[in-house]
Amino acid sequence: MSITQIEYQIFSRLRESGVFPPRPTVLELGESNWYGDMPTEWLSDCIDSLVADAAVREQLHQRMVHALCAETETRGWDLAKIFYKVFLDYSKIAAIDFHGSPAALALDLNNPVDLGEQYDVLINIGTAEHVFNVWEFFRTCHRVTKPGGIMVHVMPFLGWIEHGFYSFNPTFYWDLAMANGYTLMVLAYTELNPPKVVQLLRREQIVEMAQSGALGRNANLYAIMKKGAAESDFRAPIQGFYAGNVSQEMSEAWFKLR
Repeated sequence: MSITQIEYQIFSRLRESGVFPPRPTVLELGESNWYGDMPTEWLSDCIDSLVADAAVREQLHQRMVHALCAETETRGWDLAKIFYKVFLDYSKIAAIDFHGSPAALALDLNNPVDLGEQYDVLINIGTAEHVFNVWEFFRTCHRVTKPGGIMVHVMPFLGWIEHGFYSFNPTFYWDLAMANGYTLMVLAYTELNPPKVVQLLRREQIVEMAQSGALGRNANLYAIMKKGAAESDFRAPIQGFYAGNVSQEMSEAWFKLR
């Protein structure tokens, strides 16, 4: 649930490519904070270079000064909100988190959640792996995202010993998207130290990385999904291997990578 160098790289690319709608409403499942692997001066430079409106730039600089000088308990969350304002220019942002800022909604994501509205952008940066009932978690993601909305998922893939209940393989994202009519806009393999981002353009790519020793000790997968234009019920995916919709190379890798 942290804003790191990886978030900067990926959100920069998403912003440049126009993935996010203008002035979106945003819901965080798990409230993001500032990780601290980048100097705050960098965030100040982003405000100057990316925010066109002079009044908004000044307001964001003042928010940064307050967050850094006042040294409040909400400092990390405040800096993350500034990051999202710079890169998403949100009109509204809300969060669900038991351990977040006082503004976060303390709701149990193991259970159904109904906020009475849907959001343009759903952000899950390192939360789902801590929720035992992943079926309900991703059903909530589906239900609270507007048709045509964007879902950002970041979850452990390799390593992260004892970090949470689960790690998620690439097949999870491919199959979740197929079952629910999502467009998988970006799937990226990432490492934090040192920073590494590799976009996965096809299922077979992760097998090739494994076979060549290109997978690191602690790695995440970054998935950007676009919900379909028509509302529908959430559907549980069937793994591609069992559904018979993967290539021969992927089927053979099932046995070779054991």
